[in-house]
Order: sequence, then C-alpha cells, then structure tokens
Amino acid sequence: MYLSRVKLDEHRYSTRRAVASPQVLHASVENCFNSALGEKERKLWRLDRLRGNLYLLLLSHEKPDFINFCGQYCAEGVQEETKDYNNLLARIQLGQRWRFRLRANAVHSVMEEKGKRGKVYAHVTVEQQRDWLMKKSQLCGFGLDERLFDVVETDHLRFRRAGQKAPVIIGVAVFEGELEVLDVTLFTQALTQGVGRAKAYGCGLLTIAGRL
Repeated sequence: MYLSRVKLDEHRYSTRRAVASPQVLHASVENCFNSALGEKERKLWRLDRLRGNLYLLLLSHEKPDFINFCGQYCAEGVQEETKDYNNLLARIQLGQRWRFRLRANAVHSVMEEKGKRGKVYAHVTVEQQRDWLMKKSQLCGFGLDERLFDVVETDHLRFRRAGQKAPVIIGVAVFEGELEVLDVTLFTQALTQGVGRAKAYGCGLLTIAGRL
C-alpha cells in the first residue's frame, strides 16, 4: 500500500471548486489510477490543513500517478510525496500508543417505521461525535481514553449528484488525540479499510504518527 500527500493551490478556481464538491475531488482521485477493468479498489483520502496549507492525503493499494491531478489543482512545480505504507503496518504491535487523526462521518440510524431500514442521521454535538468514536474504536481494535482525544473540527459537506435535485449533506468531524492498539488485526483493517461511512467523499481515513 501507498500513502501519498500533495499540496493544493487554493488560489486556483479548479481547486476551490473541487474542495467545495467532494464528488469532483473523488473523481479526480480515481483518475490517478490505471486500474484494470472490473471492480475498483477502494481508496481512502482526506483533506488536511497544516501550517496554513491545504493537502490531499491518499491511501491506495496501487501507486498513484499525480501528473494530471497536479496540473489541475497544484501550483507549478509541486510534486507529491509517496511512501510505502506497508513499512508502517509491519510495525504495529499490541499495546502500542500512537497519536492519531481521523476525518469521519459520525452517524446513527433511526428506525422511523417498523420493518423498514432505519434512516441515517449525522451526530451534531461534540459529545455525540466523541461517543460515536468511543463505540467505533471497540470494533476497530483500538482503545481511547476520553481525556486524551477530542473533536478539533466540524463541517457539513453539501453538493449535488448528477441527475439529482436534492443536495447530498454529509456531516464531518475531525478527531485528534492518542489511542492504544488492542487488536492488531482489527486495527490494521481500520487503517487500511477506513472507519465509518462516506469514504468516497473524503471520510474514514485514520492515520497515526509519533508513537508514544
């Protein structure tokens, strides 16, 4: 697997348009790959702001080709940074503590009519979002101390899919803090397959750094 990062140029109209529409950015991410015909591998991506700059972070099984992407969304001369993610995965061990960052679609399902599938709603308060991640962590092989993580950013993504009148609205929460590895297999799955819903639209990518 590969973890890539590329700096975006927010002065470009094409970049501002893509950032405003996760559907556009999703299509551009997919175009970084020459996958064989058939079912495409799921890519995980998110937008990160670091020291005032905006970056695309991308996790993929196939090494991406950013030539066209950079031509659309980056300043002249900017190149991506790509690392072999398997080196990190091989280091994961039970009991390790890491700093983490996760951009997620924290939601819950409400059954409004008996016998029918529940309708999905976004959690709207920080307390609800934190509780969502506490519960998710148990299924994803890591533990959280409620004093050592928080919601550092919230947002609502609004865009329209082609052919649909009603807008798509996705609630987003960005979590940062410290975690402990409780199950290596489940935790590795969370790192490589993502956490929660809306993965195609920049949610679900869990990253770790700075082992404690």
